[in-house]
Amino acid sequence: GFGKQDSFKKSGSSWLDGISGEFGGGDGGGPVRVTDVYQEIFKDANVQDGSSWEEACLKGSREQRTLVPDDPEMNAVLGGGLMPGSISLVGGDPGVGKSTLLLQMAGSVASMAERSLQSQGIGMGPPKPSDAASESEAKSSKYVVPKQKQNGGPVLYISGEENANQIASRALRLGIRDPELLLWCETDADVIADRVANSVYDEDSTMSRPPSLVVIDSIQTMLCDTAGSSAAGGITQVRECVGLFLRLAKSTGVPIMLVGHVTKNGDVAGPRTVEHMVDCVLYLEGGHLLGGSGGAGAGGDSGGGGGGVSSLRVLRAAKNRFGSSEEVGVYEMSRGGRLVPISDPSSFFLSTRQDSTDAEGCAISVVLEGIRSMTVEVQALVAWSAGSGGYSGRRIVDGISNSRLLLILAVLHKRYGISFDRRDVYVNVVGGMQLGKGSKSGGGSDLAVAIAVVSSLVGIPVRSDTAFVGEVGLLGELRPVHSLEKRISEARRMGFSRIVTPSSSGQKKTKRAGGKRSPPGPKEVSAGGIKQLMCDNVLDAINCGLVDKLPTKQTRSGPQLIKPKRRSTNRDDSMKDRAKPFDIDEREIILDDEDDDSMKDR
Repeated sequence: GFGKQDSFKKSGSSWLDGISGEFGGGDGGGPVRVTDVYQEIFKDANVQDGSSWEEACLKGSREQRTLVPDDPEMNAVLGGGLMPGSISLVGGDPGVGKSTLLLQMAGSVASMAERSLQSQGIGMGPPKPSDAASESEAKSSKYVVPKQKQNGGPVLYISGEENANQIASRALRLGIRDPELLLWCETDADVIADRVANSVYDEDSTMSRPPSLVVIDSIQTMLCDTAGSSAAGGITQVRECVGLFLRLAKSTGVPIMLVGHVTKNGDVAGPRTVEHMVDCVLYLEGGHLLGGSGGAGAGGDSGGGGGGVSSLRVLRAAKNRFGSSEEVGVYEMSRGGRLVPISDPSSFFLSTRQDSTDAEGCAISVVLEGIRSMTVEVQALVAWSAGSGGYSGRRIVDGISNSRLLLILAVLHKRYGISFDRRDVYVNVVGGMQLGKGSKSGGGSDLAVAIAVVSSLVGIPVRSDTAFVGEVGLLGELRPVHSLEKRISEARRMGFSRIVTPSSSGQKKTKRAGGKRSPPGPKEVSAGGIKQLMCDNVLDAINCGLVDKLPTKQTRSGPQLIKPKRRSTNRDDSMKDRAKPFDIDEREIILDDEDDDSMKDR
């Protein structure tokens, strides 16, 4: 039977050898018709409203999932809750909150479990959740699902890094006091698999009911017999242990969450095969990963990021067999150490912004993280270089790619004569969000960065009622972005009256009556309480976003910025002298002096 330990040991070439029955491929592990599986799902759906066969199957599939109470972000990233028999891998940097997130998740799922006899006495644990509470949770979730059944088993939290007292102290700090959360300090994967299987099939005395969720923290601490004498955390041990838990999850239907260590490059430690074996791969990001992406300045100096808001955490799905791999979840680390889901990231990022003030170097971009649109504030500061950054000045970024900033500055200089020579450029994304990590986000925030740096350079404020969306091309054109309508709706929801966007994608320039093309310049479209300004190039978008238009002159290569004439003062004369390029002899002398000073310091 499935309660025997050797049922889960790898006996052939397949990771799923020996799996049969309800969660396998048919009797004896043979093939089964997909329509027969549909019929089983249809029976479990309990359809009473006359829905079609396809709708009933989808409803039955949703009913199989378990929603995590009080965590709509996790439910969204998982694709609608925990799928029975699924195995997921959660990675992230040390200290980012992986164990905290999964311990919270374990406590929430345990609160839905059916109360065991020893926890139903007076004063013995919290009462059984009411139907009204579960119904309110289903309504608050972004997924429309039927009412959850409150008859699940306990949650098993297995740790190979902490003892029970340490885990309990963390659980107490997080407000978890449910007796259906079972703690187990064990590193033998074979013993764990045997105990879980016995609870499912053989009525194990220590676990009268099969667990509704198993959390293993972490997979790098587990050992199994099939890996031989290799050390824990090695390639062979990690691969074989994941294969063992994979067979356990598929044969018993118990979902398993694995915590995985990461390397210095941010990848899950161990063989790449592990990420292919599991159903979901989630990455929890935060701290310096979200806000410390400084790059090397153009003058040779390293640009370190400011760190952003260290309390922000983002959960990304790199792989998901049961939902979208483009979904993200946003959390805030509270002072008590609990990860609080943020259902409205746009309001969180703009909570400290002064909405009624036109400010220099401040632009709002509507970005797409996964399949969710959100507004972020991009701030820029352009100042005269202090001299250590070389001729071009330093380029320091926090929240965007340094190479992307260099591209935008090069386009502004080449196409419109807007030069940033001898000036330091600082760009920061308020709130600590790292833009451009999602596969569909691309350069949608390029326009906001361009307007912010130009505004700080020329000293013209950016309109506070305007949001910006667009990718900057090498020719100075605005390129279309994904999900433009979704971004416009988000800007309207956040109270912006204007939004500057690229011209609609896939639409050629239309001709008016008489064969003449429509005049160049921005085109206004008003719909749903927001004015959309569609621009073909960066200069038109900048003029739409600033309080005053840039002074330009028409040249053979296109419009160029007119540099304002300044009155001659002693300070200006000194700045002009400073701006004169040195000849080669003077440069050599300066370099020699710097080398001599460095030798003296040594």
